[in-house]
Amino acid sequence: MSYTFVGDREGVYDRTSPVEMTQVNPQPVQPATEIQLPDIDDFSHITLHQAARDGKTDVIKQRLSKLASKNQARFQKLVNKRDEDNTTPLHYAVRYGQVEVVKLLVELGAVIDIPGEDGASPLHYAARFRANLSRPSARQVSQVIAGGENGTVPDGVVETNIDVVAAPLSHAISSNSLGEVNQAMSQVPSVDESLIQFFVNECKGDVNVKDSYGSTPLHYAASKSNVTAIKELLKCDGINVDAADASGSTPLHCAATEGSVEIVEALLEAGSDPREKDYEGMTPIHFACTDGNPETVKLLFEHAGRKGDLLEMLEDRNREGETALHSAVEGGYIDIVEICLKKGAKVKARRGNLAQPLHIAAINGYVDIAKLLVAHRAKIEARNVNHETPLHKAAAFNKIFMVAFLLEKGADIDCLDKDNYTPLLVAASEGHTDIVSKLLREGADLQVKNIHDKTAIFLAAEENRVDTLKVILENENAKALINESDRYENTPLHVAAMNGYASVVQALLENKAKINARNEDENTPLHLAAKHGKIRTVLELIKSDPTIINDEDEASNTALHLAAIEGHIKCCKALLEKGAEVDARNATLWTPLDCAAAKGHLKVANILLDYDSPVDPTDKTKTTPLHLAAKEGHAEMVTLLLSKGADITLTDLSGRNCLDLAADHSRKEAAMAIVKDEQWIDVLKNKSWEQSHVTTPLRKLIIKLPSVAEAVFNRCVKESNHHVEDKKYELTFYYEFLEDIYLDWSDGGDAASETSSVASFSMEDVAEDEEFRKIQGSAGVVEAVTQLEKKDSHPLMIMVKNKREQLLGHPLVTFLLDYKWKTFGRYIYYFKLALYCLFLMFLTGYTVYLTEHGPVCANGTVVDKGTADESSVLYILWIKVGRIVILALASMHILSELFQLVYQLRQYFSWENLLEWGVYVLAIVYVADEFQESLDTSCSTAKKTIGALSIFLAWMALVLFIRKFPKLGIYVVMFTSILNTFTKFFMIYVLFLVAFALSFFTLFYDPKQSVRGFGEPSRAIVKTAVMMIGEFDFDDLFNSPDQDVPGVAWFIFIVFLIIMTLILMNLLIGLAVDDIKGVQEQAVLERQAMLVDLAMDVEKALPRRLRKRLIPEREVVRPNQYEGFKRYWYSPPISAQEVQVALKPNKSSLEVLSDRTDELQETVLGMKNRLKTMQCNQEEIHKMLVGIVKKLDAIVEGDDDEDDQLF
Repeated sequence: MSYTFVGDREGVYDRTSPVEMTQVNPQPVQPATEIQLPDIDDFSHITLHQAARDGKTDVIKQRLSKLASKNQARFQKLVNKRDEDNTTPLHYAVRYGQVEVVKLLVELGAVIDIPGEDGASPLHYAARFRANLSRPSARQVSQVIAGGENGTVPDGVVETNIDVVAAPLSHAISSNSLGEVNQAMSQVPSVDESLIQFFVNECKGDVNVKDSYGSTPLHYAASKSNVTAIKELLKCDGINVDAADASGSTPLHCAATEGSVEIVEALLEAGSDPREKDYEGMTPIHFACTDGNPETVKLLFEHAGRKGDLLEMLEDRNREGETALHSAVEGGYIDIVEICLKKGAKVKARRGNLAQPLHIAAINGYVDIAKLLVAHRAKIEARNVNHETPLHKAAAFNKIFMVAFLLEKGADIDCLDKDNYTPLLVAASEGHTDIVSKLLREGADLQVKNIHDKTAIFLAAEENRVDTLKVILENENAKALINESDRYENTPLHVAAMNGYASVVQALLENKAKINARNEDENTPLHLAAKHGKIRTVLELIKSDPTIINDEDEASNTALHLAAIEGHIKCCKALLEKGAEVDARNATLWTPLDCAAAKGHLKVANILLDYDSPVDPTDKTKTTPLHLAAKEGHAEMVTLLLSKGADITLTDLSGRNCLDLAADHSRKEAAMAIVKDEQWIDVLKNKSWEQSHVTTPLRKLIIKLPSVAEAVFNRCVKESNHHVEDKKYELTFYYEFLEDIYLDWSDGGDAASETSSVASFSMEDVAEDEEFRKIQGSAGVVEAVTQLEKKDSHPLMIMVKNKREQLLGHPLVTFLLDYKWKTFGRYIYYFKLALYCLFLMFLTGYTVYLTEHGPVCANGTVVDKGTADESSVLYILWIKVGRIVILALASMHILSELFQLVYQLRQYFSWENLLEWGVYVLAIVYVADEFQESLDTSCSTAKKTIGALSIFLAWMALVLFIRKFPKLGIYVVMFTSILNTFTKFFMIYVLFLVAFALSFFTLFYDPKQSVRGFGEPSRAIVKTAVMMIGEFDFDDLFNSPDQDVPGVAWFIFIVFLIIMTLILMNLLIGLAVDDIKGVQEQAVLERQAMLVDLAMDVEKALPRRLRKRLIPEREVVRPNQYEGFKRYWYSPPISAQEVQVALKPNKSSLEVLSDRTDELQETVLGMKNRLKTMQCNQEEIHKMLVGIVKKLDAIVEGDDDEDDQLF
C-alpha cells in the first residue's frame, strides 16, 4: 500500500484522484508511436483542461497524438486553448502542481508565457500557488513507516501512489534513524522549485513578465508569502526586485503588507529599496504600520539604521502627507507606535490637513496611544487646517474617554475652530449627549455662538437632537438662550418647526420658547411649518397657542396661504379645521384659493372650496383663480373651478378672460377644458386691445392653438336629429365668432378702465402697460370696428397667414365661404370681370385696328396716312365707339380705385393696385381725341409706346382676375413664386451677363461694322443674353474672313458655354422646379387661401352698411333638399356625409393608441383610488399606534412630513 502526505495543504483538489502532485522527476515521454492508447470512449468525457488539472498524461497524449501528424496548426491551437475562464491547460497543470503534465505540454508546444486570466502567465501561477506537498516532514514519514508496519494510515495521510518519495525513502524505511529520514527528504526538490527553474532556466521564460495589473511573479510570491518561490525567483538572473505594478507597488510593498518577515528580509538582502513609493506615495513602512506588522516594522527600521537613512524613512510621507507614525496611530497599533517613537518619529508631524497623530488618536478614541503621544510631548492644543484641536475631534466622534483624558491634561474646553465651533457646539450638533453633559459639567460656555450665530441649543434643535437638547435645557443658563436667533433671525423654534421636529418643538415650548417669534421675512414658526408641510408640528404649535393661526408674514401671507402655495393638503385641512380664515388676502389680494389655483394643487383647492372659499375673488389686477389656472395650464383646476360656479366671462385689467390667457400662454389642455364648458359661447365673446390691434380669443386660438380652434368650430356646427340622408336633415352653422366685426360684446366681463398688465404669478406688484386695455364705450367700439375691418385682421385671413389648412377645410369655414360667394360674391365678381373683359376687348380692338390702318412713316415723315375707312363697321366699332367705351370704363375704374384709396388708405398700396392704375391711365391717354389728332401727321413713336404699354398691362391685369379662380389661380401662384425666386437670383445673373458681354464687346468690336451685335456695350449685353438661349451666330463670330479672332476669345466662349448655358440655365430650371414642387405640395392650402382672398376682396368692395346686413350670425342649411338645376346653383359645397366625416372623423392609429392610453390612465386612476383607500386605512392604524405610544409614555421620533403620502 502506498501513501502521500496532505497535512494542512492549501487548495486540495480531489476530482478523479486524490493526488495533486506528480513525480518531480517523471520518466521521459515516449514517442507518440509507442504510446499505448486506451479506448477513446474511456476519456471522451474528459477535456484537455481537466486532464491537465488532474495530472492525466495518458489522456493528454491520446488527445493530441492524432492531431500532431495531421493538422499542426490545429494541434498548436488545441494545446494553447483557453477555456471560459481564459485559462490554458498549462495554467491548470501549474496551478495544481502537475509537473509531469507541465513538461509534457511544453514539449508538445505549449507557450510558456501565454497570458491567462487577468493576464497571468504560468510562471505567475507557479509563484502564487505554493506546493504544499513539496517536501514531507520527517514526522510524517515516520508515521508512514509506522503505519506501514502496523497496517494503518494515520490522520492527514491519503492512500495513493508515493512514487514522489519512494526513492528517498527506500533507504530510510530500512533504518530506524529519524536523522537519516530527514537527510533523505532534504534531497527531494519542491514542485515550486522545479517549475520556476523549469520555466526560467530550461524554457528561458521571462522572470519579470507582467500580468494585466503590472504584477510580476515576484509580486505574486510576496503577496502569497511563498518563501520557497521567493528564494527561487531571487536566484534567477535578471530578476527585477523593485519592479512596479500598475499601482506603483514593488514586491517589498506586498511582503510588508502580508507581514512575512522572512520574505521582507530576503528582498532587502536582494537589494530591494525599502523607501520606494507607490503612486499614492506609500512606502513599505507605511504598509507595515497600517496592517500592524511589528516584526516587519522592526526589520525595516533595522535595515534603514544599517544604511543610515532611518530618519528619512520615519519622515517619508504618502500623498496625504502621512508618516509611518500617522499610519500606526490610525491603525491603533500601540506597539508599532511605541517602536516609531523610540526610533525618533516626530510626535508633532502634520499630514496634509495639518492633523497631528494626536488628532488621529482622538478621532478613534485610542486613549492609550494618546497617553503615549502626550508622554512624548504631543501638543494638546494642536490645530489642523480647520483650526480644530484633538478635543474638537474627540467631541465630534463621541469619544467620551478621550474627552475626559484631554480635559484632564488641560485642554481648552472653549477653544474655537475656524467656524467658531467649540467642542460643545460640535457635540450638540452631532447629538453626543454624554459629551455635552461632560463638557457642561466641566464648565463649558453655553453662550458661545458659531460663525452663523447659532448656539448649542440652536444646533441641537436644527439637527433634531432631542435628548441632547433636553440635557442642555437642564442647565441653568439655557433659559436665557432659548430664543437666541441666528444671523437670519431664526430662533431654535423656527428651525425645528421648519424641519418638522415635533419632539424638539414640544421640548422648546415646554421651556417657554417664544411661539410668535419672527425671522427677517416676518415668518413665525407656524409659517415655516405650514410652508414645509409639517403637519404634526403645525398641530403642536396651534395647540400651544391657537391665536397664531392667522398671523401674517411680510407679504401678508397667512400659514394657510403658504400651505396652499406648496400644496400641502393635510396642513391646509388642519389649519381650516382649527379656524384659519379661508378668504384671507395677502399683499396682492390673493386668497389661498388663488395660490392653489396658480400652482395647480387640485386637492387643496377642493378643500378650500369645501370650506366656502369664494370662487371668484379678484386681486389688484382683477385676476381670478380661474385666470391663474388657465394661464398656468392647469386643466383639472379649470374644470374644478368652472364646476364650482366660477364666472367664465370675467376679464382682468388688460381685458383678457381665462381663454385669452390660456391661448396667450399656449396652454392647450386648459383652453380645451374651457371651450368644452357649457359657457363656451360667453367666453368667446371678448374683444381686447393687444399690441396696437384688436383681437379675440378665437383669433388667438387660430394662431397658437389650432386644435382648440377646431374644437370651437365643431361646437359651432349643430346637426338636426334626422338621418343624414333625410331631406329634412339640417345643419346649423354659427358664424358669430368668424364674423364678429360688427358685433357688440361690451356687456361681457367685469373690466375696469385702468390700464395695467396681467398679474404676475410671483405676486409682485404689477406695472402699467398701455398695450392691453378693454374695449369700452362707443368710441372704443368704433375704433375696434375700424381695426377689425382690416383684411388681415379677419379670422379667415389669419388662417391663411398661419397656414391652418385643417381649419380652412373645416365645414364651418367652407360653408361660410360658400355663403359669401353665393350671396354677393359671385354677382359682384362676375360683374367686375364682365366690365373688365368689355374694357379689354375694346382696348385690344382699338390697338389692333389703329396699328394695322394707321399712318405709315419713313425716315421720320408720313408717307401714307393709312388705310382707315371711317365709314366702315370696324372703324366705327373699334375707333369711334371703342374710344368712348374705353374712356368711360377706364374713368369708372379710376373712380372705384379712388374710393378704395380713401377707404383703405393704409392697406391700399400694393403692386396689384398700381398695375390697375397704369392700365387705366395709359388707356385714357392712348385713346384721347386731342392726342389722336396731334399724331395724325406725326411719325413719333410715343403713341405706339403708350399703346404697347397699355395693352401689355391690360392683359397682365387680366391675370389678376384669373388668379382668383382656384383651378387656374394655382398656376399663377407657381409663376409668381418662380418670379420671386428669379428676382432674388437676378443680381448674380446680371454680374455673369455683364462680365461676358463686356469681354465679347472688347474682343469682337469693329468700328467699321458697328451694326453688329457687339458694336455697343448695351447691344453687347443684349446679344449675350440672347446667346444664353442658343442663338450664338458661331460662324459669323469665329469663321468670318474679315474678322481676326484672338485666341483668348475661344477660351472665354467655351467658359461662357459651360457657365451660362449649362450651369446657370440648369440652376434656374432647378430653382423653378423646386418652387413648383413646393406650390404643388401645398396646393390645397393655396386654393383655400385664394378662395378666402377672393371672398374678402369682394366683401371689401361693398359699403359698410350693406356688409353689416349681408354678413349672418348663423345659417341653416338643408343639404338634401335641392334637385335638378337648383342643385347645381344652390347646392352646398360639400355633402352632408362629408360634413359628418369632418366633424366625426375616423380615428387614426395614433388616435386609437391615444384612446388606449386614456383607458390605461383610467385603470391607473382606479388603482390610485384603491391605494388611496389603503392609505387612509394605514393612517387610521397609525393613529391607533400613536395612541398606544402615548398611553405607554414611549417616545418615537420620526420624519414629520406629510409628503410620504402616495398622492
